Amino acid sequence: MSVTCDERLVKPVVRRPARVPELKERLLLGSATILNSLFGCRGRDRFGILMYHRVTDRLPGVPEPTWNVEPRKFEEQIAGLLTRGYEPWPLQEMIRNHTLGEKIPRQAFAITFDDGYECVYLNAWPILKRLQVPATIFLSTAYLDSDEPFPNDDWIAAGDQSVPADSWRPLSTSQCREMQESGLIELGAHTHTHDDFRGQPEELRQDLRQNQRELQERFAIPSATFAFPYGMVREGFAGGILSQVAKETGMLCSLSTEPELIARPASPFSWGRFPAEQHDTAATLAAKLGGWTCALWSLKQTVRNCRSQ
Repeated sequence: MSVTCDERLVKPVVRRPARVPELKERLLLGSATILNSLFGCRGRDRFGILMYHRVTDRLPGVPEPTWNVEPRKFEEQIAGLLTRGYEPWPLQEMIRNHTLGEKIPRQAFAITFDDGYECVYLNAWPILKRLQVPATIFLSTAYLDSDEPFPNDDWIAAGDQSVPADSWRPLSTSQCREMQESGLIELGAHTHTHDDFRGQPEELRQDLRQNQRELQERFAIPSATFAFPYGMVREGFAGGILSQVAKETGMLCSLSTEPELIARPASPFSWGRFPAEQHDTAATLAAKLGGWTCALWSLKQTVRNCRSQ
């Protein structure tokens, strides 16, 4: 399933604006942070996964990169979690322990990157090496080695000569191999084309097979972890029959973008991830991984439902 430039131009693209947290969300996150600092993690036999995309600096006079955490902030977030006792685990080790019923520490967490931007190699990987923190990069393999922006990149400056190309350019095969050989970085599947597969399970099946072939041929990966593009279960981008297709195709998991803590009984084909964003600090990420943001969000929804009855 090779993808030509002409084909990319006609593929459907789901674009989302740069996200700015609303006041209510900031208040909820602040409250969760206070509760987490006072009482620590909620519950047992739970763990979380963080989701990143771009890791690049902002430039004056240029629209802010979407789905981005600046390198300095990225290092502060990860180093801060380590000082708080959080334990970074390789995603495949989490899946293996879960499958075997073995213990996963309450403060274990995994770091993931979607799409495969070159800035992850240049800016995030040196930090991960310095801190000795493992991570997974989910690759849309159709665009490896490309000098063009991802078709799904919603940053208006992507491809513009006014910004560094590594802030939007896809990773190269050689960069991926170098990170993989370090032993810290796992490479996973993010579909071959990063298309919108809502209501198209057979199209997803064919795409994932090509995605897996590319990972096998380029990086000798026989079975890969997998994260859905766009990823919201409530909007039909993940879950249900699409997760079943991922399982039947031989993927080790199918991660959504639902911001939720993972309880031990949950199947790896239904796991969600917390977005790690520019406004996050180590304390707010700890509140997410500690389960307090989920708890307050559920309470808010319960109160809203009661009021509507």
